[in-house]
Amino acid sequence: MKGMASDSSLVTHKLVFGLDANTYEKAKPGKQQDVLEWGQHYVSYDLTSCWGDVPNPANYTTFNSRTYLQPQLNKACKKTDKRANGDVNPKDFILFGKEDFKVVHTWKDNTGEKSYIEDMAFPTLNFPSDHGILATIVEPMTPTSNA
Repeated sequence: MKGMASDSSLVTHKLVFGLDANTYEKAKPGKQQDVLEWGQHYVSYDLTSCWGDVPNPANYTTFNSRTYLQPQLNKACKKTDKRANGDVNPKDFILFGKEDFKVVHTWKDNTGEKSYIEDMAFPTLNFPSDHGILATIVEPMTPTSNA
């Protein structure tokens, strides 16, 4: 953000940035990024997200676990243990300037059909990604006048 503000060719541009923040609902201290700490971090740069300033730790965008047919057998788990041993976390975000845009609508998709089925493990044969699709509609904020 500092780079954009200090470069005359970028000063009129607005940032919209999607990322896998690799955050966790229940992070292991010193090893993983806690989703609420991540929210505090981006807010400290005058950014917000499609999920707002304080993301919901239970708003998952991943739900995957390894099977015994995949490499890294040490990470494989039984079907009955896939939630407990899988990666079920709120990892994906769209960030933008807090004063630049407001969210109109945000949604996620883990089917490829514009819907998200909670508690469904993926990838699947129909949805080959291990992260859900995240989309948001934002609209520009109206500049406030000091006149």
